[in-house]
Parts: sequence; C-alpha cells; structure tokens
Amino acid sequence: MSGMLYKDFLAVKGKKILVAALVCTLLFTALRLALPGADMVNSTSGTGEEMRFVDGNMIDGFLWTMPFLFAFIGFGLPSFLIKGLITQDEKNKIRAFTKALPFGKSTYIASKYIFLAAAVYAAMSMGFIWCEIYFSRSGNNPFTDIVRNLQSFLIILSGVSLFITGIELPFFLTLGSKRATGLKSAILELLFLFVIGWFFFGNLNIFEKIDIFNMMEWTRTHKFEINMMIVLSPVTASILYFLSYKLTCAINRNREADIDG
Repeated sequence: MSGMLYKDFLAVKGKKILVAALVCTLLFTALRLALPGADMVNSTSGTGEEMRFVDGNMIDGFLWTMPFLFAFIGFGLPSFLIKGLITQDEKNKIRAFTKALPFGKSTYIASKYIFLAAAVYAAMSMGFIWCEIYFSRSGNNPFTDIVRNLQSFLIILSGVSLFITGIELPFFLTLGSKRATGLKSAILELLFLFVIGWFFFGNLNIFEKIDIFNMMEWTRTHKFEINMMIVLSPVTASILYFLSYKLTCAINRNREADIDG
C-alpha cells in the first residue's frame, strides 16, 4: 500500500506541489512581516463616533484575500488530482493489471481513496497555517474578522471537499478518465447554462441583500449551529466517503480489465 501511495504522489508531481506550497508560504510570511496591519481607529465628528480606516487596515484589506485564495485552491485540489491519478495509471496500464488480479482491486481502489483523503487533510492544515500567518501581525479590524470566520469554516469546507471527491472518484475508477471527464464536463456545462439562464430570467434582488459584514454577524449569533456543523461535517463526510469506497469496490469486483481505460 505504501508503495502505491508513493507512486500516486509522484504521478501528480507531489514534490513540485509541496515545493510550490512551501515557497508561497514563505513569501506570504515575509509579506505579512513586512506589512503589519492595524486596528480600526475611533474618531469623533459632528455625527458622533465613527470607525476610520488607516494604512494598516488597507494592508489587511489586501492580505486577507490570500488565505481565501489558498482555501479555494485547497478546496478544489482533490478534484484536480483525481484525473491526473487515473490518467497516469491508464497510460501505464496499471489499472488493467490490478483489475486482472483477484486480490488487487480493492487495494488499488483503497490507495486512491486514502491518497485523496490525505490531500484534503493536508490542504486543510495548510489553510489553518496561512490563517495563523495572517493573524500574526493583523489588526483588530473587519478583515481580521473575515479571516477568523474563514478559519472556523475550514473544517466544514474540507468535509464538503471530501464529499465531492467521494462522488467523483467512483466515476473515474469505473468509467475511466476520458468518459468520466466527459460526464463531468457535461454536468458542469448544464449547471453553467442553468446559472446563465437564472441570471437572465431569475430574480436577482437577492444579491442586493448580500453583505459580508451581516454574514459575519450571523456567524456570531449562531455559534452553536456552526459548532455543530464543524463537529458533524467531517464525521458525515468520512462516513459517506467510506460508503463511496465500498460501493466502488462492489462495482469493480466482477468487472474485467478495461485495457483501453
């Protein structure tokens, strides 16, 4: 199993990904140390007390986007890795070889599930690290509150990412990368057309009510519900992920090797 996991690590150019993540982390750390944030300033005017932005707030207003970007990339990383894993195995006829063995199918499938689950965990951990780097010299301002809320939702996002991976992986393992990619593209295109249609003909008044600061206030007043989601989301996602693995094993148990992938 360890050999298969290391093979998957090399197949997705894991060393390059780790080096890139390390370099970006060091650059973000240097940027954070060089550009400290600042607290919001209370100022008194004829209308009463107001909150005033200073230069450090604007710096935080720029840097807070970086943990969000890293979290977004980490969220989609497993879906990006799936195609690379399966395509590499099809290219080297590894899937056909393991399917021809009476004892190797479940082990092969398990290695993919374990590798991608580890990728989700690693992405979540790096997301926490980037948030902590941001907090190291941030000020007490709304942007820090935004990143703090992001950090609290990272576990939930990781659970969702694991759930989506559990949906995609059976199709890639069962249908092959070409057919699974075609099916995925068709679904995404239908969703895109639905969104475009909604933008043209739907009710867009909902966007007028979107306010990130109101959303932050909502998180403060619903801490119990959020904590329950944080506790239950990884448990639920792990159970569904395991069921996805068992289903994939059952589907592929009696299938002959598909040499053409």
